[in-house]
Amino acid sequence: MNRKIFFLLVAISILSCNKKSDEKKTVSVKDTLNKNAFQDEYEESEGEGFGVSLKELQFPKTGKNVEAFVLEPCEIKMKVEGFLNDDNLKDIVIVLQNRDNREDSRATLVLLQQEVGGYKLQELSWEAVGPEYPDYQRLGEISIDAERKLHILLEGTGPVGNREATYKFINDKLVLVNIGTFHTGAGSWLSSEYDLISGKYDHEVTNTLHDSVPSEHQIGEFKLKRQMLFANDNPDTIVETLPHANW
Repeated sequence: MNRKIFFLLVAISILSCNKKSDEKKTVSVKDTLNKNAFQDEYEESEGEGFGVSLKELQFPKTGKNVEAFVLEPCEIKMKVEGFLNDDNLKDIVIVLQNRDNREDSRATLVLLQQEVGGYKLQELSWEAVGPEYPDYQRLGEISIDAERKLHILLEGTGPVGNREATYKFINDKLVLVNIGTFHTGAGSWLSSEYDLISGKYDHEVTNTLHDSVPSEHQIGEFKLKRQMLFANDNPDTIVETLPHANW
């Protein structure tokens, strides 16, 4: 009798183990299927509606006209013509935006006109102008002055403020030579100028709480380890490392 009970208990134990093993296998397969299904769904939704990123594009080195550099899905957001280098051929600068994705990086192309005709892609920057969204500096304009300097102005409201970056060709490289910022706060305005060549700054703080609107200048110097370049350096990141005003 005892032996029958013993074998019965052993049989029950074996069946119980087999059942647990089957449950584990079933759960394991189920989890794997869920994980794969979730991963596939996530990967599909992640790229849905965005298409090609501008950084995936291969812009041509030369082109007969500006349109040759406006690849799909690009659209021209800003454009200016003027003289940038030492010749008397009018050059073009364009800011390209992804028409399908406002969060995508924007490309700024410097196109130098050639004597034989057409244009050469001299400089390409992903840093000069940030994405339209969620960057609050959405409005902007670019210009070229009589001193052959390229100005890129981005404007924002309130504490976001304005930022103007100025570039000039030095030894065939487009160098960031000046950054100007303007901010408004509670009871004051702040205008800052950073000369990246001389290493000098000037903060003008204006008190708007008084009828006379008095202002003071905070002037000083800073030192950069190298030249800041159009192609590689973000003006906003540079400003964060430079001396700030007390206001």
